[in-house]
Amino acid sequence: MHIPDGWIDPAFLIITWIFTLLGLFISIRKMKHVDERRITYMAVLAGTIFAAQMLNFPVFGGTSGHFLGAALATSIVGPWGGMLVISVVLIIQAFLFGDGGILAMGANIFNMGIIGVFCAYFIIRLMMVNTDPKKSSRMKIKYYGGVFLASFLSICIASFFAAIEIGIPILNSSSFVTFYEVLPIMLFYHLIIGIGEGVITCVIVAYFNTIEMDVFLEVNNPSFSFPLLRR
Repeated sequence: MHIPDGWIDPAFLIITWIFTLLGLFISIRKMKHVDERRITYMAVLAGTIFAAQMLNFPVFGGTSGHFLGAALATSIVGPWGGMLVISVVLIIQAFLFGDGGILAMGANIFNMGIIGVFCAYFIIRLMMVNTDPKKSSRMKIKYYGGVFLASFLSICIASFFAAIEIGIPILNSSSFVTFYEVLPIMLFYHLIIGIGEGVITCVIVAYFNTIEMDVFLEVNNPSFSFPLLRR
């Protein structure tokens, strides 16, 4: 899903940079006074997701399919922390490994760090309404079902936005493919990857829950919540 430079319509490029910079500004302010435990988790997640994203599957041209990690990060450090984790990973990959364009970084962070993370967040939050995984096995199944669904849908929806940016011209698109050409390919790869990511995310989140039993509350933390999704 890493988009190289020269593949995105200038209009989309500007729009995604505006949303990305605004999102980063807000997330930094939100995470300014977090505790040391969450900072440690963010560092661990950044390393884990960085390694997972380096396993790329070529899709076409210079784009690729890969694990996202948005639901994993969101489940453990909340959406604002998750956005920072994904953003740091993408910035390092772009500058040190040329994975995704420098100019296109705004779009890549927007797709994976904003769309992917907040899509995962809203799905998990909706699944957690009136749910406490500590109370019963049924609620625990619902919780992990939400984590799996969030992993699967977040990567598919992020790839859908990437297909829009690559394939739909607004100003003077330099893309070599159309939306209808790129969308089936992007979705096909990421539908398959999403299943694997959902399973892996559930396993890792379950592990975190064995060592820190209140991890599932991170995504329900009032400081991260939106009024319409509060219990």
